[in-house]
Amino acid sequence: MRPASVVFFLLIGLVTSCYKVYEPQVDVTEKVLVVDGLMTNQADAYHVVLTYARPFNSTKTSTPISSANVYVTDNLGNSYIFNEMGDGDYKSDSLLFTGIAGRTYKLHIVTPNGEKYESDNQRLFPEVYPDSVYAEFDNQEILHRITGLKVNTHGADILIDIRNQSDTLSRYRFKSNLVRQYFYIIYVYMEPSILFYCWQTADANSNINLTNEEYSLDSASIRKHQVCFIDDNLYCNALYYSYSESHYQGNLQYKVVLTAFSQSYEIHNRILYLNQYTLNNETYLYYKSLNEQMQSEGNLFDPIAAQLTGNIKCISDPGISTIGFFEASSVHKFAYIVDFRNLTNSQPTLIKTPYILPPEPIGCRINNAPSFWIFI
Repeated sequence: MRPASVVFFLLIGLVTSCYKVYEPQVDVTEKVLVVDGLMTNQADAYHVVLTYARPFNSTKTSTPISSANVYVTDNLGNSYIFNEMGDGDYKSDSLLFTGIAGRTYKLHIVTPNGEKYESDNQRLFPEVYPDSVYAEFDNQEILHRITGLKVNTHGADILIDIRNQSDTLSRYRFKSNLVRQYFYIIYVYMEPSILFYCWQTADANSNINLTNEEYSLDSASIRKHQVCFIDDNLYCNALYYSYSESHYQGNLQYKVVLTAFSQSYEIHNRILYLNQYTLNNETYLYYKSLNEQMQSEGNLFDPIAAQLTGNIKCISDPGISTIGFFEASSVHKFAYIVDFRNLTNSQPTLIKTPYILPPEPIGCRINNAPSFWIFI
């Protein structure tokens, strides 16, 4: 046998002998607590959701945990109760508890069987405002709604600049929702026309959007961070609403009726809602790890779910496994009208507008425009 052939077969042996399927050691009978909690600097009701994880490779749904004792403490000795709302959802009282920048917070959980859990301390950083939010034309590959194939779509990147105001490296997470408004008229014989004000809401970026470490460490400022991409299609495929008549005090009124049909409508306006979360280092590393896991492509050294570590631990029995994260991050909320018709310096125009969320993700109003409606 020639030396080259010997080397070839030795290499084949090494490759095959090193290959081993990874099977995480999971006890399918163990009840693993899953925690999903977020508190901010906003005067809102905060939520902590508790469930038991599904057994490994199981088709069963997660089991909500009811009758638990859930509360948050801060570094000044204050304690805030979260009351159960049902299905494992525990909510704070917005009149009694609002996060304060500079304080640290810890989540405490006592399950019905007496097991005690707590999170690591979470420092709430101050709210940060972006210096500039703007749009630039671009093209992007997206999945076609009907065929599921990738298509090249024209639109705009939504970009943000943030000037650092401290000596530390600031990190942020962005969540973006796009509301498309559309309207149409139904003409009724011998009656005034019926005007339908309708909308649909979608994630403008379904990925975890984090600022990275590619900007200058000297200034620690962020420039041209892409929050999301918005297409400039003239039309959207949306639900069709009809109406029913109801008489009340002698006046003819109409009630909106959702049908099972959809069709193409001209987009009247686009409203982009942005949430900018200021993260502490622990929270940033958690989301970074989660993002790497979600974007893995099945390669040998890709991260796996069993490697993702949260900040919840069982203090009554350290051997009990837990999953999840309790986050304390300040948030700045802002909204813009995205205008592709009237350009500024040959780029789409962003017009700031009040942050008024639609009452539901999709919906319609007859004759009376909802409070968030944009008429321009």
